[in-house]
Amino acid sequence: MLAIAASQWRVRLRRSVALLSMIAVAVAGFTLLTGAAVTSRLDAVGTVSANYRPVYDLLVRPKDAVLPLERERNLVQSGQLAGMRGGITPAQWREIQAVQGVSVAAPVAMIGYVMRTVPVTVDLSEHLDPNAERQVLRVQPTWLTDAGLSHIPDGPAFLYVTRNRLDVVPNKELTSGGGLPPPEEIDADGRRVKICPAAAAVDQQDWLSPTDPRARSSLTCVGGPGSTDREGRAMRPVVTLVWTVPFLMAAVDPDSEAALAGLDDAVTSGRYFTPAEAPTQRRLDGMPYPYSVLPVLVADQPQVDSTLDVAVQRLNPDAAELVRTTADDKRLRAALGAEAGTPVAQRSTPLRKPYQDMVDRMLRPDELGVEYDLATANTMWLDQFWTVGPPKRVQSGDGLRAQPDPYDLKIWGQGADDGGSSRHVPMEFADTSVRSGVAVHRNLSHGYEAQPGDVQMPDAALGAVGTFDPARISLGSALSAVPMDTYFNPGAEGADEASRQALGGRRLAPNSNVTGLLSQPPLMLTTMDALPAVFDPGAYSTEPSYPEYQLNTAAPISVVRVRLAGDVGVDPLSRERVRVIAEEIAQRTGLQVDITLGSSPTAMTVHYPAGNYGRPDLAVAEPWVQKGVAAVLVRAADRKSVLLSVLVLAVCALAVLNANTAAIRARRTEFGILTCLGWGRRHLLKLMFIEIVGIGLAAGVAGTGLALGIALGLGLNIAWSHTLLAVPAAVALALLAGGWPAWRAARPDPGEIIRPAVLGLAVHRQAPRRLTTLALANLARTPGRTALGAMSLMIGVAALTMLLAITFAFRGALTGTLLGDAVTLQARAVDHIAVAVTIVLGIVSVADVLYLNISERAAEFALFGAVGWTDAMLNRLVVVEAIGMGVIGGTLGAAAGLGAAAVFAGGVTAPIVWCSAAALVFGVAVSAASVVVPIAVLRRLPTAQLLAEG
Repeated sequence: MLAIAASQWRVRLRRSVALLSMIAVAVAGFTLLTGAAVTSRLDAVGTVSANYRPVYDLLVRPKDAVLPLERERNLVQSGQLAGMRGGITPAQWREIQAVQGVSVAAPVAMIGYVMRTVPVTVDLSEHLDPNAERQVLRVQPTWLTDAGLSHIPDGPAFLYVTRNRLDVVPNKELTSGGGLPPPEEIDADGRRVKICPAAAAVDQQDWLSPTDPRARSSLTCVGGPGSTDREGRAMRPVVTLVWTVPFLMAAVDPDSEAALAGLDDAVTSGRYFTPAEAPTQRRLDGMPYPYSVLPVLVADQPQVDSTLDVAVQRLNPDAAELVRTTADDKRLRAALGAEAGTPVAQRSTPLRKPYQDMVDRMLRPDELGVEYDLATANTMWLDQFWTVGPPKRVQSGDGLRAQPDPYDLKIWGQGADDGGSSRHVPMEFADTSVRSGVAVHRNLSHGYEAQPGDVQMPDAALGAVGTFDPARISLGSALSAVPMDTYFNPGAEGADEASRQALGGRRLAPNSNVTGLLSQPPLMLTTMDALPAVFDPGAYSTEPSYPEYQLNTAAPISVVRVRLAGDVGVDPLSRERVRVIAEEIAQRTGLQVDITLGSSPTAMTVHYPAGNYGRPDLAVAEPWVQKGVAAVLVRAADRKSVLLSVLVLAVCALAVLNANTAAIRARRTEFGILTCLGWGRRHLLKLMFIEIVGIGLAAGVAGTGLALGIALGLGLNIAWSHTLLAVPAAVALALLAGGWPAWRAARPDPGEIIRPAVLGLAVHRQAPRRLTTLALANLARTPGRTALGAMSLMIGVAALTMLLAITFAFRGALTGTLLGDAVTLQARAVDHIAVAVTIVLGIVSVADVLYLNISERAAEFALFGAVGWTDAMLNRLVVVEAIGMGVIGGTLGAAAGLGAAAVFAGGVTAPIVWCSAAALVFGVAVSAASVVVPIAVLRRLPTAQLLAEG
């Protein structure tokens, strides 16, 4: 029997090689794909495990701080702290600390914005005209922010310079009731001319908004040799601008913050807070009561997008006469602002250097002196601070839309038109606001009866103990980053192409407009034990006096970040432990508890309305957090790995089944003759199984070599266990796929076996007159063969539809978060290989059917050629038959795959419909492409011999 099988391999070498190749490709594909799928699953789970735990495991917030969109989509918003007014009591914080399993409970209590200002000196010496007796220069400051999209002009500063000496009254000669008399310019002839008139008294009703350029302009007069200012110092041709930064201030617990974020290791100068550090009490000479000094850590670098652009112009000569002849300060500055000028210089200064100067002043207030401190906008005293509300946002499509929310800017202070009185307010405040609820909180000094000579000062001050670098804070992995608004605001990228182009590839970052969309992180931190100096009733009064604007003295804490004790893994037991602790915290405190363990950043589209100074309407992607991502990723990776392996195995088995069926069907006559000679079913089955096993063994060896070669070329790490299983898998696959065709071929009725599979109805049909009609008639004439090819293609298309659905559903489950995107990128190689193997098997299967079709109809094709059919006509006939088979099989396969994919995905979705349509097109294309080999066979048919045999 073995000799007969070996002779059959030799006689039917082409068919044996084809079947061997089919099995080898199937086994190699299955070996590669299952190995790669397991590797991909391990890589995915490994990536998830490595990035599973963020800086904190739970986020505790007041219930009213949670947006409906967060609840609907299982999200946690970022950048929320600046607009929160507490909501958690110290007792609730202690309850959280007491829950078993809680290692760290780090609170954050938002205080508000504190204005701090540093002078910026602009030396104009090199821009003076050395030939001019008198001249006026105009310095126009412009603030650049919003990634360079906003250009906000400030009030201009004017410098009048004369060669003549100026005579001014020193400060020590001014009486308490006297004003500031203007300086007098002494001309060469001895005539005295009053210049730089002092601002007239302004009624409070006429005060302007603090961002009105009229209230922010200034005029400085500088004389020649011998001129001194009111402090007795020699005059220099400089103007002084001011740079004001709103410092967001928050309170933290020193021990908890060190354990959670490593704040103690981020200190760059000075010292860290001592445990439970509280304010110290001090007293100034002449001050009848002590004041509290709050310990403060200051960020050593700004996290504010702001650049000062200064343009210097030399005004026309008649501008100098305006200074000498105009007695009204308001009219003079307005006239100088309208004068034409010649540009002479352009300077740009980023915030970092002035910010460092500002921090130095805060670290060394005693060296500056109280009076100098007051002159530079209270570097030391906490005489007032401001709070703002959350952004006004409404749901818009899949994202949010921030809406303009104007308010009275005078809440930040009032500016008289006296030249420079209100410059201690950032000019960015004039831009579009999307936050309301702005309130000012002014310090209430302890009540006492003032005595002559008493110094009236605020009873709260800031004592900087050191600086910290926000970049050295422990933020955890970027793939599992959670909101750390206490130290870092990553900004937002453009969410659509128009916004990305407008931003020029840059991120939109927080700026000094505290009522804008993006809020800065706190630049000042104090301790929880310092809160009573601010939040105790009677410490500060609030304007406006609406209840919702008041300081939350009973519950000053805004959020509590919780880290659990011990190791917490991605396994179900760990997840259940976390859930139980979160529920206990929620039950004890009544607060909102979000499980941030296993979460990952995701983009939330927020539409930001256009600004007043050039920023267009932008759609930005704020980095919110998607909860529960890790669990979804692990489930998706497990599900995909199993489904992909099973599906690829089914495709391989069906392809081999088709090849075996076709091969055995081609030997119908042979089996019929053997049956007539007395061969029973047992002998036929034995012969066929020996042939199949032999081909399977050879295919296993070939498939192993093929799998190893492809794995080496693609860099896939396939386990040896998968490689060694290739040979037995090939034999098992050959037996499984060939068993049913062999069983059917071994039927005892010889007449049944040798009868051609042609419908009797075909003889009654009208003879086809067109080539297309003939092709379709041929398909109907041999329904068994047509059904075999269509069924093979249907299976392939259905499998491809399912494969694409698995791939897209897997990616759909993963994409949208940083961690999910990272895992998706790892898994794509396996998806591509699976699709490629399916395509190859589909092409080979259909080509095999067409090859047998042409072989069995060789005499028919020879007759067509003999009666004048050209090669092109014969080729068209084969192609049309192939396409018809492809349409039938592709349509059935796409429908079956669509239904199965819908069950897998939980419903029919647009991506699945597109996958089924793509698979249908693929099926037709495969049928058309698979005729390459059959057409080559068609051209080699021995026409004369076939006609003679016929």
